[in-house]
Amino acid sequence: MLADRLSPERIRRATFIERLTVRRLPWEWLERLNRYGALLGKIATVVWVAFCASIVLGVDWKETVEAAVNSGKPVKGAVGLAFIVPTLVFVGLRSGLGYCRWRIQRELWRRDVERLSSRAPATGARAAPSSVPAEELPPRAARP
Repeated sequence: MLADRLSPERIRRATFIERLTVRRLPWEWLERLNRYGALLGKIATVVWVAFCASIVLGVDWKETVEAAVNSGKPVKGAVGLAFIVPTLVFVGLRSGLGYCRWRIQRELWRRDVERLSSRAPATGARAAPSSVPAEELPPRAARP
């Protein structure tokens, strides 16, 4: 029973959420989404680090929060609000982005494993490019 749960076939099988989302996308879109996700993650991290650095360097976010939240009137806990809310937003967005990239990378891996395990070595046959799964190549009769 444990061997069945840890078998490669069970691990490679797409989950219900993956079948409804990433499994429907073509290979090129998955690659593009993975690149954009990596870029967005780096940008979000730089923005958050810059925000934390501005707090350390002495930017007074308390006045900005008071002006935005309470029309300039003093707010209890404005300093905590000025730091905690952006941090929670960053953690939430970064976690969601990480989850999406994990699903995309898992689908890329799954398709690559399917392509490599179904391909038999044949002499003289045109091999699939390394970034395109076999099922997305045209049939042999349609190839130039």
